Amino acid sequence: MTRPLAPMGQGFSVAGDCVSRVLSCLSNVRKRSPDRWSARCPAHDDHSPSLSIGEAPDGRVLLFCHAGCDAQAILSAVGLGFSDLFPNATEFQGPLKRRRMLSASQALELLDNESLLVSIVAYDIGVRKKFNPVDCDRVAVAYGRIAAFRREVYQ
Repeated sequence: MTRPLAPMGQGFSVAGDCVSRVLSCLSNVRKRSPDRWSARCPAHDDHSPSLSIGEAPDGRVLLFCHAGCDAQAILSAVGLGFSDLFPNATEFQGPLKRRRMLSASQALELLDNESLLVSIVAYDIGVRKKFNPVDCDRVAVAYGRIAAFRREVYQ
């Protein structure tokens, strides 16, 4: 199912429906599953759909260009901003609640698990294994956790 490029403000059913708003600004949109789509990336000369679009359970829109374009470039190319990726972006709900502190043994176990994951990925890169977006996101989470530990330790 290919969807033509729709002008902003058209092609989405309910005001505030973030994913519909984003999809209406893209071309060659194809539904892949109930909450995943692909489309041509507007940030580069895309001849086949390289942009993956997802909708998180909380309504956030997730963008991933397999050619390497960042979210800012994708959004700018269609006249949208980061606030368009989040439901109720104009209603500030306050800062996120901070998670409870980990004990030293919990922190070391988490760091050990994240380091193991990074080691496995490094090996897989060495044997030229291809990664899907979920794998890439998980490695980014591991990197972020390890970096957070470093910041805490070396303050």
